[in-house]
Amino acid sequence: MNEDLLSLIELEKKLLSALMLKGGSAIPQVEPLLTAEDFYRPEHKLIYKALVTLSGQNALIDVLLVENELRRTDDLKKITRQYLFGLVPLEYTTGRVERYAKIIKEKSLLRRIIDVGRELTDDAMQERGEISELLERAEQKILSVTTKNTQVGFESLSEIVSRSFDRINARMNRQDTGGVPSGLIDLDNVLNGFQKSDMILLAARPSMGKTALALNMALNAARRGKVVGIFSLEMSKIQLGNRLLSTSSGVNSQYISTGNLNEEDLSSLISALENLSELKMYIDDTAGIGLLELRSKIRRLKHEQGLDVIIIDYLQLMQGGHAENRQQEISEISRGLKALARELDVPIIALSQLSRSVEMRAEKKPQLSDLRESGSLEQDADIVMFLYREEYYNREAENENIAELIIAKNRNGPTTSIRLRFDKDIMRFDDLTRAEFSG
Repeated sequence: MNEDLLSLIELEKKLLSALMLKGGSAIPQVEPLLTAEDFYRPEHKLIYKALVTLSGQNALIDVLLVENELRRTDDLKKITRQYLFGLVPLEYTTGRVERYAKIIKEKSLLRRIIDVGRELTDDAMQERGEISELLERAEQKILSVTTKNTQVGFESLSEIVSRSFDRINARMNRQDTGGVPSGLIDLDNVLNGFQKSDMILLAARPSMGKTALALNMALNAARRGKVVGIFSLEMSKIQLGNRLLSTSSGVNSQYISTGNLNEEDLSSLISALENLSELKMYIDDTAGIGLLELRSKIRRLKHEQGLDVIIIDYLQLMQGGHAENRQQEISEISRGLKALARELDVPIIALSQLSRSVEMRAEKKPQLSDLRESGSLEQDADIVMFLYREEYYNREAENENIAELIIAKNRNGPTTSIRLRFDKDIMRFDDLTRAEFSG
């Protein structure tokens, strides 16, 4: 047995000894940091488990009570009474228990990383499954290590409100402008930008312009120094690139598609190309991407480039797990996206199709009940926005080139309707009027 391992075992012994002093008063310091599985010696796992059980019973702990608990669970014979009582004189202070606990936790994580590495090597050597399956399994195993190391505990109200006040103060001094800006003044006034960990749903019937609006917001955010990730499940990277060039240059998208360009158009496109090349926008057009692969790619992007906002176009084209029906599958995807937004602490804007029920009504403006295939979309989303253009249904409508962005749900603010100008030739949305709050 090497010296490092001997040292770790002695450290575990000293920690357990300290935890039995003073009635077990130090256990609450250690319990949020350690589980029984973090100990190397099997005997130490059982002793720590007994200590935590007794602490939960509000017992004044001593070695006799620990012995009794181990006898009750039939674990004493795996340890011996002599070994247990031999721990008592090892440590006479509880002052270093937190430091000891952190070292034991670090060593536990290192062992887990080594184990996962061996498992992955063995899987690869034995060729257990397709490459895609091996990669997915590797991602899951690595993620399990990081998840087990994540400690989320209580925080006092005084600390929480202090941090809240610091953020408010920073905004007053313009050091923090809030969330990720959409670049649409009325929308940003309502939402104060897209907030970290929020899931935002942008829904509409086909051909309303939701992809164009999402690209406009992505472009506006990137121009303000934000890092934007886009998952396009419907359109290719080149198609999105054409749209962004049209929106940025003001050159008709049809001219770009056909190559029917004059010298002025070409000059505008070259200028737009130079400007777009400086932006931190990253696009992935993997068709039918699933949650696991999505999470992996986002985590990698955040690690390598930083990340401020994610856009997914669109949610119904994602692959779910092994749910019994499409409704359950969409519910799983919706919950997964919300959890991912919280885990990575970035806003996720997911585009969504609306059901055909809109077409059956005289009043075509979308409602929350029109969200397609799953009520969990409304439940999981922090913000639900609908895009509506009257001229789509009535070509003689007075509001030509006018779009309405309906904020139907806003967990932390008012709901309202915002009017935007839409230029179909270059697929660009701009502010039209100030929003009027509906409460």
